[in-house]
Amino acid sequence: MLYLPTTSNDATKLFALEYWLAQQDYPSTVFLLWSTRPTIMLGKYQDALAEVNLAFAERQKLQVTRRYSGGGTIYTDPGCFQYSFIAPATTAKIDFTQFSARICQALQQMGLPVQQSSRNDLTFQGRKFSGNAQYHRFGHVIHHGSLLFDTDVKTMATALHVDNLKLRSKHIASVHQRVINLKTGLPTMMAAEFRARLLASIKQTADEVTPLTLTPTQWRAVDGIQQAIFANDKFIYQSTPLTEITKKRYFPGGGLVKLSLTVKHGVLTAFRLNGDFFSDVDVARLSQGLVGQRFRPATVQAQLTALLAATPIVNISAADLTALCFS
Repeated sequence: MLYLPTTSNDATKLFALEYWLAQQDYPSTVFLLWSTRPTIMLGKYQDALAEVNLAFAERQKLQVTRRYSGGGTIYTDPGCFQYSFIAPATTAKIDFTQFSARICQALQQMGLPVQQSSRNDLTFQGRKFSGNAQYHRFGHVIHHGSLLFDTDVKTMATALHVDNLKLRSKHIASVHQRVINLKTGLPTMMAAEFRARLLASIKQTADEVTPLTLTPTQWRAVDGIQQAIFANDKFIYQSTPLTEITKKRYFPGGGLVKLSLTVKHGVLTAFRLNGDFFSDVDVARLSQGLVGQRFRPATVQAQLTALLAATPIVNISAADLTALCFS
C-alpha cells in the first residue's frame, strides 16, 4: 500500500487528488486520510435544493461540494475524518466490503466494537458513524468514506435539512439516519490522537506501506482538475434537476406573500410573486429580472434588492423574500 500524506482541508482539492491518482499507474493501492473544514458533500445524483439548507450553509460559510460517487449527502468538519482508497479495478461492480472491512478491522484493533451494516455503513452501538461510496474511472476504483469522531451533529442536522419546502423533484433524496460520534467510546481521546492511532492501525492491516509524495508539477495537475471539475459551480449545482418550489408566509404589517419558483440545474427558470401586499412593483418585470439567476441566497437577495429599490413592498424587504425562498 502507498500512503500519501495530505494537509489540505478543502474537499474539492481532495476529490481532485483522488481523480488524478486514478489516472496514474501506481503498482498498488494508494491510501489517503484527510479531514475538512465544515463542508457539505452531495452525492453524484442528488438535488442540492432538496438536500442542503442553502441559506444556513451560506450564513455559516459551509463549503458545498459534490462527489463523483453516488450515495447520500453528508456533513464533515474537523471532528470528522475521511479516508480514500484508489486501487486498480478488478471488476466494474461496486463493492464496498473490500475497503470498509479494512477500516472496520483497524477500528476494532483500537478497541471499538464496530460493525459493518447494510450496504455501505459502519455502526457503533447500533448507530451509524461511517458511510462509504465509490466509483470507477481510468481502470481504477475510487473508494472513500467518512468517520464521525467528534463532529458537530447539531450543525449537521441543520445543514442537511431544508425546512418546509414543498418540493416536486426528479431526484434521489437521502433518508437521514441516526448517527453517533466515535468519541462516545473514546471519551478522553482528542481528534489528533484518534487520527494518529487510526492511521497506525490501518497501516497494520497492510502487508507493506510505502510513503508517496507528489512533485510540484503533479500538484499543479491536481489543481487543474480541482478548478475544472470539483470547485466548479456548474458541477456542484447544475447537476440539480428540475425542481418546483412553492412558499407562502404572512408578514405582520406587510401582508400575505405567495411564491412559486422553478429551478433547473441550479438556475431560476420561473419566479412568480403574488399576495395581498402593498407596492407599485411590476411583478412581471420582477420575475424577468430573476429568471436566469443562480438560485443562491446571496445572488437572489442582491437581485431582489436592486429590483425593489424604486418600488419597495411595504414592510416586506428583499431579505424577507429571500429568506422565504430558502426557508
